[in-house]
Amino acid sequence: MKSFLVKYILFSLIFSFVAIDSSAKKKKNAEVLIPVQNLMKFLGYWEAKVTLTMKSKSYQVFYSVNCKEIAGGKGFYADNWLIRSELGTLEGSSLVGFDPYDSKIKWFSVDNLGTTHEHVGEWKTPEHLYIENYGIREGKKYNERMDFNFIGKKEMDFKLVSTLDGAELQLAEGVFRKK
Repeated sequence: MKSFLVKYILFSLIFSFVAIDSSAKKKKNAEVLIPVQNLMKFLGYWEAKVTLTMKSKSYQVFYSVNCKEIAGGKGFYADNWLIRSELGTLEGSSLVGFDPYDSKIKWFSVDNLGTTHEHVGEWKTPEHLYIENYGIREGKKYNERMDFNFIGKKEMDFKLVSTLDGAELQLAEGVFRKK
């Protein structure tokens, strides 16, 4: 009887801890804002064959992105790269998160070509993120727009359009697949 009572108490304690832990995890997930939950779709290693058009000339490039969760699941860090003999090597890094004070996604990027800028945007739908950068290059107005459209959990349609004083400078399009 004593053995049964000890087992019963032990089982009750274990069950209570599991229930408390499960409740805490649910509460933690409930506290994560929807835009942040949507950002977590980017996590993982992605690859794409991208068509890159610059000055009316098109290139097929292989583009890779590796996104890792940071800050307790409140954002992600991304490394991205492409290598093309005619274009050289592009290596970039981005820090991405949601600003609850203005309800915008902030995407800060740096690359080995000397470009550093911030994109600001929002989720148009739970599957479609739109971000944009406004800046100055060579004394002219520069704009870069990026669209990410998730197609299920393992595909993402990508489009980047950049303009200089309203004239298209660069167009990049492709479908990323999660590996």
